[in-house]
Order: sequence, then C-alpha cells, then structure tokens
Amino acid sequence: MDTIRTVLADIRSAIDDFTYPIRRKIKIFFGSHVIDENRSPRPQRRNGRERRRIPNTKNLWIFPLFMLYEEFFFRVFNKQSFFYHLLLPLLFGFAFGFLFSAICTLFSRKANRIVTIVIMMVMALYYTVETEILHSFQNYMNLSTIFKNTGGVMGDFGGEFLNSIVGAIPRALLFFAPAVLYIIFGKKYPTWRYKPVVALVLAGVFIVLTLITAGFVMLGSAKEKYTSQFEFDESTHIFGLMTGTRLDIKYAIFGNEAENEFEFSETSSEPEPAKSSTASEPVSSVTSSVIQSSSVGPKVDTSPNTMNIDFQKVADSTSDKTVKNLALYAKSVKPTNKNAYTGLFKGKNVILITAEAWSDAFVSKELTPNMYRLIHNGFYFSDFYQPAWGGSTITGEYSHVMGLVPCWGTDSILKIKSNNNYFTIGNQMQRLGYYSAAYHDGSYTFYDRNKTHTNLGYSTYTAQGNGLEDIAGAWPGDDKMFNFTMDTYMDKQPFSIYYMSVDGHAAYTKNHVKTKRNIEYVKSIVGDKYKEKTLYYICYNMELEKALGTMITKLEEKGIANDTVIVMVTDHYPYGLLKSKTWDNNQDYYVDLMKHPDTLPWERDCSGLIIWSGCLENEYKDMAVEISAPTYSLDIVPTLSNLFGLEYDSRLLVGRDVFSDADPLVLWANYSWVTEKGKYYAKEKKFYPNEGVTVDQDYIDQMNSIVKNKVVFSRGVGETDFYKVLFGPDDVK
Repeated sequence: MDTIRTVLADIRSAIDDFTYPIRRKIKIFFGSHVIDENRSPRPQRRNGRERRRIPNTKNLWIFPLFMLYEEFFFRVFNKQSFFYHLLLPLLFGFAFGFLFSAICTLFSRKANRIVTIVIMMVMALYYTVETEILHSFQNYMNLSTIFKNTGGVMGDFGGEFLNSIVGAIPRALLFFAPAVLYIIFGKKYPTWRYKPVVALVLAGVFIVLTLITAGFVMLGSAKEKYTSQFEFDESTHIFGLMTGTRLDIKYAIFGNEAENEFEFSETSSEPEPAKSSTASEPVSSVTSSVIQSSSVGPKVDTSPNTMNIDFQKVADSTSDKTVKNLALYAKSVKPTNKNAYTGLFKGKNVILITAEAWSDAFVSKELTPNMYRLIHNGFYFSDFYQPAWGGSTITGEYSHVMGLVPCWGTDSILKIKSNNNYFTIGNQMQRLGYYSAAYHDGSYTFYDRNKTHTNLGYSTYTAQGNGLEDIAGAWPGDDKMFNFTMDTYMDKQPFSIYYMSVDGHAAYTKNHVKTKRNIEYVKSIVGDKYKEKTLYYICYNMELEKALGTMITKLEEKGIANDTVIVMVTDHYPYGLLKSKTWDNNQDYYVDLMKHPDTLPWERDCSGLIIWSGCLENEYKDMAVEISAPTYSLDIVPTLSNLFGLEYDSRLLVGRDVFSDADPLVLWANYSWVTEKGKYYAKEKKFYPNEGVTVDQDYIDQMNSIVKNKVVFSRGVGETDFYKVLFGPDDVK
C-alpha cells in the first residue's frame, strides 16, 4: 500500500507541476493570488520529501507551435485552395506537437535539446521533400514510395532532380527557419523529476486533441477521405502531412476495413444509374447501325462476355470475408455482350506502348503524320482520359495493363508482382502461345520493373542495364529501341510486345539534344502557336513520332502491318509543363499546350489513345470508327480482349468494352467521375451536367456507389490474389 501511495503521490505531484503555471495565472487574473517574488512559487516539501523548483514549461509549447508553423506553410505551398479545410491540418499538426514534446521530456537536459533539434530538422526536411514532390510530380508520395524510388530518380533523371533542388531553396529556408532559430537561441531545456508521467500527460493531450479533431472530421464532408476513401495524396491535401502519414502507416499495418466495404446487397445486383430526364439523348460511342450491320462474319454473336464461373459457389466455399464479398460483387455485375467487333483482331500480333507523358494535343497531319495516321486511321477516341492515379508512371502502367484501379500508388505493381494477373493482355496472349517480350529504354530497375513485368505476361524484360544496350546501343532513345528490338521478334509470329518509352520525360530544356535536333522543324510547322517550354516538350515527343514511323515502316516492309495491332497510351499527363514545376516567369505551359484550363480532373487528364492495325486502313476500313463517348485507360483491357476474341469475364474488370452497349464511365482515384450525362468533382461534391441534361440526386448517389464498388473491387483483387482464387496459379511464364 505504501508503494501505491508513493506512486500516486508522484503522479499528483507531476500533474501539479505541469499545471501550476496555468493555475497560478488564472488566480492572478481573478485577483485571488498574492505574488511574493522572494519565495519559491511552490512549497519545497510534500509528503515528507524535498522538491525541485518547477521547470519552465514554456519549452513544452515549442513543438505544438513548430508543427502549427510547418503545416501552415505546407498549406501555403499546396496546390489546393488555401482555405480548403484549413483548420483541420492546423489542429492535427498542433496536436501532433504534443507527442513530440512528450518524447523530448524523457531524457536529460542536454539530451532533450539534441533530440529536439533532430526532430525539428527531420520534420523540416520531410515537409520540404513532400512539397517538392508535389511541385515536381503534382501529387504527394508516401514514405514507402519516397524511399524506394529516390535512387532511381537521382540516377535516371539527375538533371531534373537538381533543377528541383534549386527551385526548392526558398521553400526549404522557410521550413528550416524554426529549427535554425532554436539552435541559435534555444540554449536551455528543462528536465523533469517525473519524466515518464509528464510524457504520458503530454501524449494524452495529443490523443485527446487528435480525437476531438477527428470527431469534427467525422461530422463533416471530409469523413470519407479519413476512412473509407483514404488515399495518401488527397488526404494529405485535406488533413496535413503528419495526419496523412499517420493514417497511411496505420492502414498499412492494421488495414482499413471501411475502404473494403461494397455498397451493394448480397441479394441484389449492383445499383444501376437512375433514369434521368434529358433534353436530348447523348451521342453513343459507336452508332448502333455500325455495330449491327458491320461484322467479320455473317452473324453477330451478342452473348455475354463471361466465363463459366460459379461466383456463389466461390462465396460459399471461403471463410475469407473479402474473397466472399468479391465473389458476390462479381456475381451482381451485369456483363457486357459480344458485338460486331468481337474477334476482329483474332490471331493478330499486338504491340502495346506506354508513351511517357504523351498527349495528342499537339498532334497534326503536318507536324506528326505518323501519330496522326495511327489516331485517325484506326479507332479514333475523341474523349479519352488517363487519370492521374495518385502516383507517377507506374500507376498509369498499372491501370491500362491490369484493367484495375491502382489503389496503392507507386507500390501498386509491386503489390501484385507475385499474383496471378490473369487478364493482362500479355498473360492472355502467353496462354495462347504468343512469343512475348517487354522493353524499356530507361533503367531496368526503375520502379522495380525487373521484379514485376515478367509477371504481367512477358517472358523477358529488357532495359538499360540488363541487355538493351547490347541490342540497340548505349542509352538509346525510343527510335533506336523500336528499330533494333523489332528485328528480334518480327519472325516469331504471333508476338505480344510491350514498350515503355522514355523520350517524353521532363524536364524540357533548350539545350537538350532532342530540342536542338527538332526545334527548327517544329517552329517551321507551328510558328508562334506555342511558348518556348511547350515547344521543347513537342521536340522531345518528335523522337516518339520518328520511332512510330520506324515501327510502321518495318511492319509494312515485312508485310505484317495488316496482321499487327499497335496500341499506345500515355502513363500520365505531361506534369513537367505545369506552372509549379517551372520557375521561369511563372508560366503554365500545360495550359499553353492544351489551350484550355487544367483545374478540374477531366481538364487535366484528357489525353489520347491509339488502337490501330493496317487492316483498319484496308479490308476493315468501314469499321474504323470514332468512339466519342468518355473512355479511359481501364477500358483498354476489356476492349482489346473483345477485339482479339479472347475468353474473358467482363464482370472481373473495372472498365468496359467500348464497343459494347454498357454505359460509359470514367473514374478517378479520388472518386470523381465522368459519364455521358456529365462530370462529378468529388472534392467539391459538385456535378457538372452536360448541356441539355438534367439529373437528380439519386443518379449522383448511385454513380458514387458504383464508383466506390469498382475501387473496392480493384483493391480486393490485389490484396487477396482473387484471380488465383478463381483460376489457380499462373504457371505460364
């Protein structure tokens, strides 16, 4: 009992010491305390023991104020509106400061000062790095992504990296200023007799303030971004860096059940969009007359594109809740039907190209005849999007190769590197006996592609550092890569080839060899239509234009252009042109390229898609149509699967076959979406109807549910290796 009384007395004394300055000031304010400056402010003895003078508690406020300062300037440099949920990052940051204060009460006076300096410097560095990542890549990246890819960025794109460092100096000075001031003026730091108790009290303050702030979040419009729709980039914009990091670590370790919950009943189908009144029906992607009258054979098969899978049996036979829900969800999805385009490319070769930072905005018949030919003489996608998925190149690759939403940022492909990625075009072709290979004219280890791409359906993956230089010469561009590698597979038909290009990568500079090689030609065609930096971007992409010309020529000379399909899509919009990336005159060169604003997701991410074959210029010329409905990268896998007449299940992919009668839908990782009726901006929870279209709230709510279900499904497929559950291990390598 004496020991318990002693411990309780210590706790009481520690709390008294911590709260005494506040209680004393309150008494002074109300005139109920007489100050005697000649005596100690507290009795020197309690419980028969000698006491120290109370430490100066001002130091306990250093970290709360420091974190408030860092989060404030982090918001200043944010691309969001300054007042967008402004109080949340400030309150969360202020609360987080008490946790750091708790850490800095556990040691001796000298050690506490050192720990304080280290934490302040590390935090200032973290805030600086994330700010520069935002200004370079237009999104924040979690710690896992930063640590995995820093070496690759510095090695492969050192010039751009150094350019970012120079631009970061003014912002870095602001983030590091408090740490520097503390080093100069913060000579003293208190020590506490009851260190563990004081630390616990401060940690308790952190917990209480965090819970209170979280309570406000749960009552507001940002609730989903904190729980079921958490995504590091968007949540960091809203809640601040420390809370975004805290939630990212929490969900990585313990999972996030809220984000894995479907919005559909096990006994009913996935909700279909509510009927809405329209002044006129939207234009369909392909006219019904073309679908019905044009066909490869005399009769069009319109049966569902499904496989013989008993989803109810799968759900009943598993104890895994996530697998059960995935099966029940897939069962509820309405499949798309085969159509006149089913099997149009059956047995043909396929070359899939991810074009670094490519946009079709500068394409013209005079400037880029090869790109223009492939875009307009194949299937022309006039309303195509490659969403920015909260990452960089690798998330764009994931989206159009997998046909699923990349839910883990730049870790997405690593997440599924050992899964059975059953429906990638590479894997589907491999199972049919196609010769397969993947190439990249950048470092073979960048984004860990050496660990992932052979599992996407390619027998070999060759890039700089593991053999491409032996084929195409040291550090080849896109033209050399296409030219020399094509000779290794054109005699091995049918073939399935994947290219990741590099020539379109930022930064776009005047003195680069790609600019010097092409600038005069570009200017002779476009005149003064674009600003200088935009012209440099076009010059870089002229290398891809030459590469495509080389590819077409070699296919035609070999006599296999009619038997080969070229598919090209970008990985992301050219963020290297955005205003925050460039410091020269504060110009927004991306707007200069696009000739329209880039504020909203669909303005920023509108892009181009090429699906071309020589047969579309010859025997199937009447089938080379425009797809004017909204389409995006997740539509590529189901569309190609249908065109090649592959056996696939349309219920197990997020996108749609664009030649089917399924309603068009484009979605973003932040739950914004586009349909033929209009566009929904999730950040503002605002719907922008198309001209002449009126929708009610039921339509918006049901579309939001559909979008969430597709994101949840994508995440579940990756986390559970769902295709392996359905089809067993993939033993074709």
